[in-house]
Amino acid sequence: MSAAPPPHRPAARARPALPWPSVNWPWLALALIFIAYWLFVSRLERVDAAVVLARFFVPELPPSQAVLVPFNPVAVWLVELFHPRVLRHFIPIIIGWRLAVEAAISLMQVLYHCPDRQTAADVLRRQRRNRASPYEIPYTALPEKLAEDREQSLLVRIGGPARVHVPNGYAAVTERNARFLRVLRPGIHDLGRFEYLQAVVDLQPQDRTAKDVKVLTQEGIPLLADVGLTFRVDPGNMPASHERPYPYREEAVRELAYAGTVGADGKMGSWTQGPIGQVRGALASWVAENTLDSLLANPDSSDAHDLLTKEVLKGAWAGMPKEIKPLRVRVSSLTPPPRVREQLTKMWLNNQDAEDVLARAKGLAPLMEEEEVARIDAEIAMIQAIEDSIRHTRQEVGPNLSSYILALRLMEALRRMFNYSADSIQSAGGAGHRALGQGAVAQLQAEVERVDERLADMEEQLRPPSSPNFRPSTNG
Repeated sequence: MSAAPPPHRPAARARPALPWPSVNWPWLALALIFIAYWLFVSRLERVDAAVVLARFFVPELPPSQAVLVPFNPVAVWLVELFHPRVLRHFIPIIIGWRLAVEAAISLMQVLYHCPDRQTAADVLRRQRRNRASPYEIPYTALPEKLAEDREQSLLVRIGGPARVHVPNGYAAVTERNARFLRVLRPGIHDLGRFEYLQAVVDLQPQDRTAKDVKVLTQEGIPLLADVGLTFRVDPGNMPASHERPYPYREEAVRELAYAGTVGADGKMGSWTQGPIGQVRGALASWVAENTLDSLLANPDSSDAHDLLTKEVLKGAWAGMPKEIKPLRVRVSSLTPPPRVREQLTKMWLNNQDAEDVLARAKGLAPLMEEEEVARIDAEIAMIQAIEDSIRHTRQEVGPNLSSYILALRLMEALRRMFNYSADSIQSAGGAGHRALGQGAVAQLQAEVERVDERLADMEEQLRPPSSPNFRPSTNG
C-alpha cells in the first residue's frame, strides 16, 4: 500500500513588519540635555532628602537623628529632583523659552505679514508640529487661482505643513527656501515644513488664438491674419492610461513652471502665452520673404493657403521649446487693410478691362483679315466678270460692239460682283468672330445694298425708252 500524501497546509501569512516610528532627533537631543541638566543641578544643590522627609513624617526628631532614619530610595530620589532649591534653576529656562516663543511670534508676524499675533502663533504652532492634521480640508491647487490665493492665504504663501489636492489633469511644483524641491502628480499630498507651491502646470491640451496679427510683405505692405495653436506638455515616451490620462515628463513640468514671461503691464504671465508668439513670429518671417502679388494673386487659393500653413508650421516647430508638444496650427487668409484692398480692386478692374480689350482685339483681327480677303476676292471676281462679259458680248455681236450693249454687260457684272461680296462678308469668320464683328458686318451689308440699288437705277437709266407700235393711217 502506498502511503497517503500528507495534507497540504496553507502557508502562514507573514505578518507585516510594523514601521519604525519617526524620531524627531532635535527634540530627543533637547530632552536628553534637559534631563542631564536636571541631574546636574540636583547634585549641585546636594539636597538631604532624609532630613526633608523626616521633617514631615517624624518632626520631633532632631536633624542629627533624622539623617539616620531609613526611607524608600525612590522617595529620596524624587525629593532630591523636585526640591525647590533644584527647581529654581528652571526659572531662567522657562522665562527664556517664553521670551523665545514671543520673539518667534513677532518675527512670524513681521516676516509673513500676519494680521495679528494669534495668527502668527498658529503659524508657529503648525511649524513646530511639522505635520498636517488628518482632519484638515486639503487645499485644491489650480493655476488660475494660485496667484490670488497666495496673496490672501498664509498657508499658500508660507507653505507647509499642509495638505494639498492636485486635481486630475494638473501637476504642481514645490519649493523650499526658493529652491526646487519636487513635482507633485495628481492626488492628495502632505507638504513639509516651509514647503510651498511655486506653480501649477496644466497638462491638458491648450488652445490659444491671436486676432488681427499685423505682418508686412517684402514691399512693406501691411496684411492682417488670425492664427491659432493647439499644444500640450510633452508626454515623453509615457503612454496615456486610465490612472494617468495626461502623461508628462517631470523635467518638462519643472522647466515650464519657471518659463513664465513678464507682460507689458509688469505682471508675470503663464507659460501658455509663449507658444502663440512663436506662431506669430513664423508667420511674420515667411510673409516678409514674399511679395503681395505672390501671396494674393495665386490662381489656386487652396494650394496657396496650404503652403502658407505648412511654412508657418515648420517655422513654429523649429522655435518651439522641447518641453512643449504642438498639436495643430491654424492660419486664416491674409487680408489687406481697406485702403490697400480698394487699390487692389481698382488694379484688378483695370487689368480685367485691359484683358477684355485685348481679347476683343484678338477676336476682331481674324475677322478683319477675312473681310480684307473677301474684298480682294470680290475685286478679282469683278474684273473676271467684266472680262467674261466683254468676251461674250464680242462673240455674240462681233467686232461692231456698241457702247450701249457694253454698258449693260458691265452693270450686270457689277451687280453679280456686289451680290457675291455680300454673301462672302456674311459668311466670313466663325460664330465667335461674327459675334465680335456683328456691327461691322451689318455696316458692310448695308453699304452693299445701297450700291446694288444705285446699280439697278443706272441700269434702268441705260435702257432705251420703248417706242410705241407703228400703225399706218387708213386715210387716203
